[in-house]
Amino acid sequence: MGAMGMGIVGGILALVIGILVGALFLWVAAKIVKIDGASYGKAILATIVGFIAAGIAQFILAFIPVVGAILGFIAGILIMVFIIQKFFATTFGKAFLAWLIDFIIMVIIGVVFALVAGVSMFSMMPK
Repeated sequence: MGAMGMGIVGGILALVIGILVGALFLWVAAKIVKIDGASYGKAILATIVGFIAAGIAQFILAFIPVVGAILGFIAGILIMVFIIQKFFATTFGKAFLAWLIDFIIMVIIGVVFALVAGVSMFSMMPK
């Protein structure tokens, strides 16, 4: 397998892991918000559908000059909240709180990974 094949396999693997980890965070957030019937399976489906739907909306809105990126970001949030609401059969408020907690968890984990990677790279610098 050549370099291109390895890149494709790596990309698919990263996408699958990203979906599974993102769904785990969503499931934890749904449990924190006390959404009845929240399951990891529902979180996986909501993550996949939300990823696709929000991605399409953001792609389309990105063509609007100046404000397209902002509108795409807002539309992505609203689409994801709507999908959480439908998949978990809950209220808009609980769905929004679940999304917000999920987002905060992802930001915290991202910052921790960035700090660990930065410290690792800094320690490898020549003295």
